[in-house]
Amino acid sequence: MSYFSLGIILVSSFSGIAVAGESSLHLHGVGYGPEMDEVRLIDRGDGTGPKMMKLKDAFQYSKMAHEAGRCGGFMDLTGQPELNGPPPVEVESFKLNLEDRALTQGAYLESSLALLDASRVSDTVKQLSSNRNRYYRSSYGVQAAHWIAGQFRELSRNRTDVKVELFSHSFEQPSVIASIAGQGPHQNEIVVIGGHEDSINQSAFGSREMLAPGADDNASGVGTVLEIFRVLIQSGFKPDRTLMFMTYAGEEVGLLGSQDIANRFRNEGKSVVAVMQIDMTSFPGSGNQVVFITDNVSTELTRFSQKLMDVYVKVRWGTDRCGYACSDHASWNRAGYSAVMPFEATMSAYNRDIHTTRDLIGKLDFNHGLAFLRLGLAFMSELSMN
Repeated sequence: MSYFSLGIILVSSFSGIAVAGESSLHLHGVGYGPEMDEVRLIDRGDGTGPKMMKLKDAFQYSKMAHEAGRCGGFMDLTGQPELNGPPPVEVESFKLNLEDRALTQGAYLESSLALLDASRVSDTVKQLSSNRNRYYRSSYGVQAAHWIAGQFRELSRNRTDVKVELFSHSFEQPSVIASIAGQGPHQNEIVVIGGHEDSINQSAFGSREMLAPGADDNASGVGTVLEIFRVLIQSGFKPDRTLMFMTYAGEEVGLLGSQDIANRFRNEGKSVVAVMQIDMTSFPGSGNQVVFITDNVSTELTRFSQKLMDVYVKVRWGTDRCGYACSDHASWNRAGYSAVMPFEATMSAYNRDIHTTRDLIGKLDFNHGLAFLRLGLAFMSELSMN
């Protein structure tokens, strides 16, 4: 999850964080990549609009915010295209019909929900967090993306309606997209579930050799997406709409991968009717509760997902605000698509070990993560059928 605070004035936007000015900022560590001195177009989401600033200054302010017990976020808009025209008409029509949309997949879910296996999420987290890091500019991040793509391919090796591809960006780490082709008259409409694949350690800004296990943030989300894909494949599910399963590169440095994908889909006129973002699922900071983020999301899709919680998941849920573009749902929302973001805890109770060497598998409870598996499977099956 992206928790960043930025500022370019003497007192930051976070109350109580005094800053001496850019000239006194120092990075501590070795092996920084040249990208740390790049000047980027950064939008803090604070209403002041995008600003040009060095990436290293963004990371420094982020660290200061964490140390002060506050979090902020940003979107790196450098090189992103203009979003021309409205989304396809099907997108708006689908959104408006969500309130009255009937649930039709009860029989399928009665049998398939039992196939979900939280231990498989644990296995994925163990594998991904064993990498030195999954940083978007490191060889480890590239290797992790290829490993994820290999898992999608292995799980779907007997399906001719599945495609797995790497989505290239201007940086090293690719995103991964696995698709199950729709079979009905709405096959050109798309339902997406995804989570970011990269990890970061805030105490080693920009180092390709940083130690960043990222077990909760966000190996847990990748494991959740893979397990939902596995059950849909194993159960022989044939959707009317096309289903896409995405793991995004570069989320931790300004939602780079998801912006590339969402903006390209928008400019190509793709009808993405619903998106679920899965970012951190296995730290029960607020007890056994799923928390729906209410900003940078679709209100209609969030309400529909809460109905899925009541009918199929039967775990208590609440709501909270990020107050900024805290994960990849914001990229889809900015592109005009409907997105929803269920989270593992309230903002006041999230996992304080993320973005450190302490984000380890031993801190996680995969029984808590089972609620996200059930919700994601219900989301993909219900919304994919006409």
